[in-house]
Amino acid sequence: MEIKRYFLTRGDNTRRKEKMVNIEYIVITSSKYKGFSALKNRNTIEKIKYNKEKEFSCHYIIDTNGEILSIIPDNEMAICTKDYNFDSKSISIMLCINENGKYERKELLALKNLLNKLSKKYNINKENIVYEYNVNFSRRPTILVEEPILLNEIIYK
Repeated sequence: MEIKRYFLTRGDNTRRKEKMVNIEYIVITSSKYKGFSALKNRNTIEKIKYNKEKEFSCHYIIDTNGEILSIIPDNEMAICTKDYNFDSKSISIMLCINENGKYERKELLALKNLLNKLSKKYNINKENIVYEYNVNFSRRPTILVEEPILLNEIIYK
């Protein structure tokens, strides 16, 4: 599995460069922009550092074609759920959505492979793989929240 590095530059509301000591969770979220590629989502996040009213980042972005970008190193905190205690011990993965607001098969396969890799690397139990929704009740990732069986299929099969 190839993971391309496109790290964000430092920004108080995107990449604070705060170190994580203990990684206990993986949180899955999704883009709110239909049809944005992983790189376009990354560049949109990069621009958030100039907006004092927003904050967001994640460690990985998976494109609908299955391409994986790493935008924050695993040992640094991302601002995904806006719950500092949770974000300070979580790796976050953002899925892209196609023009129809759906996830693609290649993307979900890449998610499965990345989840397997990260859970083994950091010894994370499958029960500690959650949606952003589970932390802050956002509707992301929309389809996976509406169809929770999909996460079980991705994780356990």
